[in-house]
Amino acid sequence: MTAISDALPDGETVRERLSLRTGGSVALTGDSLLVVTGESSGDPDLTRVALDDVVEVTVEKFDYFLAVLSILLVSYGLYSVPKSALLGAAFAVFGTASLYWTYRKRGKARIKVEGRAKPISVFPADTEAFTDALRSLLDLESGESATGGAESE
Repeated sequence: MTAISDALPDGETVRERLSLRTGGSVALTGDSLLVVTGESSGDPDLTRVALDDVVEVTVEKFDYFLAVLSILLVSYGLYSVPKSALLGAAFAVFGTASLYWTYRKRGKARIKVEGRAKPISVFPADTEAFTDALRSLLDLESGESATGGAESE
């Protein structure tokens, strides 16, 4: 059995289950959102949120501006290597790390929950399917879109 099936009360079924890029999954039921992380490590961490408590859902797309700046840092670092090897290598390494971090953060979904200081952050494998599934459930529950229409770039 999985952590999600163990956490469901009797009679409640999973409407949609979506995988996460970082391992784990998100399950949507009629009343709640279940986020399971760490399934592969053997000690799953389950977070259950009532759909009525979801205030806003935002999805960060790939940040092209930051990617261009990172590429410029790498280019400047490589250009500077003949003048100062240490400084040029530092710029190149920092730019490469920044580019990796920017790519890794693509498609990050933040779920702002009422009564929680920090939003729940997940990395769905398919962000469009995630937002469509969540939007349809939130529209059914509240009659209005709680996603706030905010998809940051």
